[in-house]
Amino acid sequence: MDLNKLADLVEQMSIEHSYPGYDVRSTHLGMPDSVTKSPARLFGLALEHESVMVKLVALRWFYDRPGDAKRYQKTLLELLASPDEWVRLETAKTISRIHKVDEQTAIAVSQLLSDPNMEVRKHAAKALGKLGHKNPEIIENLQKASSDSDREVRWKAEKALRLLGAYQ
Repeated sequence: MDLNKLADLVEQMSIEHSYPGYDVRSTHLGMPDSVTKSPARLFGLALEHESVMVKLVALRWFYDRPGDAKRYQKTLLELLASPDEWVRLETAKTISRIHKVDEQTAIAVSQLLSDPNMEVRKHAAKALGKLGHKNPEIIENLQKASSDSDREVRWKAEKALRLLGAYQ
């Protein structure tokens, strides 16, 4: 399997699963074994593909393989700034599964606590509790998020602060 074949397959499956009023980005496409058993390098390249759906397939593949995802931490860091809310959301979720991410990545995840999308903010807070970094900027961002307009974001931010020993 190469990147072009993967992109064609993802596009075809996206069209098949698309219908009015439904955001196909929310679909976790069930890839055949010929795809899921491909090397991490293919999915690393897919993280940089122009198609949002190809990126999402790669992010969801790495979510289940955090050891492989760790090698692509730099690319994941860049995806946190994606203009697509689904890419930011899935990137935060994937990063939360990697053990011992660097502090720069954890700080970038904490900046998602001010994201316009509530789901992105919620998953960023959840990820920060798992990542375990106690950087002052991260703590400050979590404290701000504990006053978020959304109840679930507030709860996840407070839980992360408790896990980090910084809840007041």
